[in-house]
Amino acid sequence: MNIKFRLILMNFMQFFIWGAWLITIGAYWFQNKHWSGAQFGAIFSTMGISAIFMPALTGIIADRYINAEKLYGTMHILGALTLFCIPLVTNPTTFFGSYCLI
Repeated sequence: MNIKFRLILMNFMQFFIWGAWLITIGAYWFQNKHWSGAQFGAIFSTMGISAIFMPALTGIIADRYINAEKLYGTMHILGALTLFCIPLVTNPTTFFGSYCLI
């Protein structure tokens, strides 16, 4: 299996998981957890904030301290573990903190 195919597969799995998760999390929140729309909006606002700051911060880390490939792989694994643990969260504040880690 060459590197190009592995990268294609990794990116497909990343966006497949995010797409499946983001579509269903709103219905799960409102119907099962009965959390408010304000909490929903606050938690999903972190995506925009992190999209602004995290590429620069991870770029600095990758340039100075660790290889970009290792950092990218480690971040994917940690993100996957966080996504597996998120359904166990029952408090919106805890969810906000764990969601910021993704």
